[in-house]
Amino acid sequence: MPNTAPPKLDRADLRQDRRRMMPIFEIIVECELYRPIDWSRGGVQLDGVCEGAKIGLAVDGWIALPETRTAFAFSGRILRTDPTTGNTVLRFDEMEPETVEFLDRAMAARLH
Repeated sequence: MPNTAPPKLDRADLRQDRRRMMPIFEIIVECELYRPIDWSRGGVQLDGVCEGAKIGLAVDGWIALPETRTAFAFSGRILRTDPTTGNTVLRFDEMEPETVEFLDRAMAARLH
């Protein structure tokens, strides 16, 4: 008997930007500090649930370098939260040119 179940969707096939592990920065969203689990130029997965934030909510944030006063602004949206793991996934919608340059440098540094 043939399998009639639809094929399982692999999110990696839909991803435009490759995810990076072991981030070298922190994320500040709505004045709360989070540690990224993984990231790409398209978004970031945070180790923590953005309390009171609903799916689709627009947020402002900063990518901050630990132990420095350097931060790069972005705006984005909450794509999903997982109360079981305690993670939140954000999509980057708008970034200043300096933010894009920083992420490009961080990505290139991880490739070498």
